[in-house]
Amino acid sequence: MFLFKFIVLIWFLCNSTKSEDLGYNLNIGNAIDVFANYGDLSQVTQVISAEYEGEESTEEIVPFSEKNIRVFTNFTSQESNGEVNSITNMDMVLCETFDSLLNEYFKNFKIEGTDKPWKAFMGDWIPDEIMRTFGIDYESKPDCCFVMVKLTKTHKSEQLGNLRGVALKDYVVRAIENLNVSDTAEVRRFMRSYGTHYIDSYKTGNFIYQVFKYKRRGFDLLKSVINLTNRRPDALQNLRFYFSSYFLKQVGDIKIASGNKTTETWARNNLRDIQYLYSRPSLLRLHYSSTLVNQLHKQMDNGALIGLNLKTLRPLFKDKSKADKFAEVVENDLQLWEINA
Repeated sequence: MFLFKFIVLIWFLCNSTKSEDLGYNLNIGNAIDVFANYGDLSQVTQVISAEYEGEESTEEIVPFSEKNIRVFTNFTSQESNGEVNSITNMDMVLCETFDSLLNEYFKNFKIEGTDKPWKAFMGDWIPDEIMRTFGIDYESKPDCCFVMVKLTKTHKSEQLGNLRGVALKDYVVRAIENLNVSDTAEVRRFMRSYGTHYIDSYKTGNFIYQVFKYKRRGFDLLKSVINLTNRRPDALQNLRFYFSSYFLKQVGDIKIASGNKTTETWARNNLRDIQYLYSRPSLLRLHYSSTLVNQLHKQMDNGALIGLNLKTLRPLFKDKSKADKFAEVVENDLQLWEINA
């Protein structure tokens, strides 16, 4: 009887310790199971404005709410704060296809083992939903190109230190010792319990963005002018000319990564460009007005995840061959999920 109680006590202590290491916030070095929400990670990470008209949320906007578990013990990390009183210069990205636009939007998101991180965040969404998050109308066969304009405000970034010699939590050590990496089903059970990747770095803040849908001839002209002058797109002297209705198919709605409806409404009302008889929201207004940039800065919260780097849990394994086999299962599954998303 005493032995039974002792075993129960040990089991309880082990599992309670593991529970204390579970979290739902951004915890550098913690592990997550990418497959738990693959294709819809944007529901547990605030990376894009997915709220539609009339869907005002009263909940606090948080950049990350995915379940994660502490697997390392004595690691170090380096944290830095962004430019508190400023927004970075305007970025202008030229994209031949909508797929390349998605790749550009998620260029600061890395998931080891996959070539298209955006599919982990939005792969399960239908095309109509995805295009609405970018403020543009859906087309089944879009014969057009895209230019994305965005301004970024960085709040905080954190980078994990060197993991050489870092110790593991006891329950992770036991799980690895009992893991048969040659059994794919067993590896997948391990992944569900302890994750597939750890958070190597992240960046929080916000960015405001707008997509312009271009006619092919207008897009080619803009690209050729940029190539000839060897300048940044936003440095063109007559920038508004290349964003006129003559070249465009659609001016997309202004969106903000945190999904803050108040800021989006402010931008639509205050960032208006008047051309001929038309008035429309345009981030290009910020290019000509430092006053508007300062006003926008005050409007932008820190509720978005604007960068994330996830690495496979190779460092958990002291045995290189065991680490390679584990990573192979994770990366093969990622490739399959990526194709099917």
